[in-house]
Amino acid sequence: MVSGDFQQAFEQSYQAYIKNPSEKNGLKYLPLISESYHKGQQQDELRLKEIETLSGTAKYKEAYLIINRLQERQKNVAGLQGRLVKGKDYYFKTKDYSNAYKSIQEKYAQFLYDEGLSFLDLGGKLNAQTAYYNFKNLETVYPNYRDARILMNSAKQKGMYKVLVQLRNNTEVVIPKRLEADLLNFDSYGMNSEWTNFYTGQANNSFDYIIELSFERIFVSPEQEKIETHTFEKDIVDGKEELRKDGKVVKDKDDKPIMVDRYVKVRGRFEEIRRVKEAAITARYYLVDNQKQQPLESMDLISQFVFSDSAGKFTGDKRVLERSYLDMLSHRLAFFPSNEQMIFDCGQDLKRKFKNQIIKMKI
Repeated sequence: MVSGDFQQAFEQSYQAYIKNPSEKNGLKYLPLISESYHKGQQQDELRLKEIETLSGTAKYKEAYLIINRLQERQKNVAGLQGRLVKGKDYYFKTKDYSNAYKSIQEKYAQFLYDEGLSFLDLGGKLNAQTAYYNFKNLETVYPNYRDARILMNSAKQKGMYKVLVQLRNNTEVVIPKRLEADLLNFDSYGMNSEWTNFYTGQANNSFDYIIELSFERIFVSPEQEKIETHTFEKDIVDGKEELRKDGKVVKDKDDKPIMVDRYVKVRGRFEEIRRVKEAAITARYYLVDNQKQQPLESMDLISQFVFSDSAGKFTGDKRVLERSYLDMLSHRLAFFPSNEQMIFDCGQDLKRKFKNQIIKMKI
C-alpha cells in the first residue's frame, strides 16, 4: 500500500480474508481490501486515460490488461458488498466496463492479428514461430477472430523444423529388424518438441535436416565357457572350549573354568563355470542441412555389451565360502543369447548415446 502497488496489496489482503472470513479476520483485512480496491481502480482508470493520448497500436495490450484487472477486482469484491464488521458496512464502488472492454478487445485483437500477419510475411522459421504465438494469444483475447485459427495453423507448419533420420549399414552383418525399428521409433526417444519433429523414410526437399546413423562395424565374440578352480582355507569358530595354560584349565575367581572360542580349520575346492559373450558396435552419425546441402557435424559412437553368467560346483566344508560363492551354487547357468539378441542389447546403449548427441545438436 505504501509503495503504491495497490494491485498486490489487494490480492494479498483479499486472499488472506477469503481463507478465513471470520469477524476477527474481517476486521483485520476488510479495511485493507477496501482501500487497495478503490485506490487500485482509480489508479488504473487514470492510466487508461493516459494510454488514450499515446500513439502506436502497442498501447492496446496494456489497455486490455488494465480493463481485465478492473473487471476482475469488481468480480472479487461482489461477495463482500455490505459486509458488516464491528458495526461498519463495507461497500465497493463499481462501474460497467463492458463497452470499454469490447472496444479495447477489438483494437487489441486487430493489433495481434496485424502483427501476426507481418511476421508471417517476413518469412523464416523464427518469424513464423513469433506469428504463431501472436495468433495463439489472439485466440485467448478474442476466440474465433476472423481467420486467425487458420493463420495460426499455417504459422505452426511454417515454423516447424522437420528432421529426417536414416540408418545405413556399411558392415557385412545384418542389422536385426527389431533393432532397426527401435532405433527409428522416435516416439520412444521422446524427442519431438513444440518446434521440432522427427521422421523416417526417404529424403526429399521438405526436410530441414537429415541425420544419418551409419553402422561401420558390428562384432559379436564366440561363446566362451571358462572354468576356474579356487581353493579356500579358513579358521572358523566351532563352539567353545576350556582355556588352558601350561596344560592346566584356567579358572575365574569363582573357580569356574574360563571358556574361549574353539577354532577349527576348514577347507574347500570351488569350481567356477563362467559363460561370457561380447558384442560391440561402432557407428558414426552425420548431421546435414538439407536445404543448403551442407554437412554440419559428425561423430563416432561406440557401444559395447557383455553377457556374463557364473555358476559353481563345490567340495569341502561350505563354511569356508563367502556369500557370493554360495549364491553361485544355487544358480543355474543361463543359455548364451543369440547373436541377434547380443546386437540388439548393444544397440540399446547405442540408442542412448545417439539420443544424447541429438539433444546437443543445434537444430
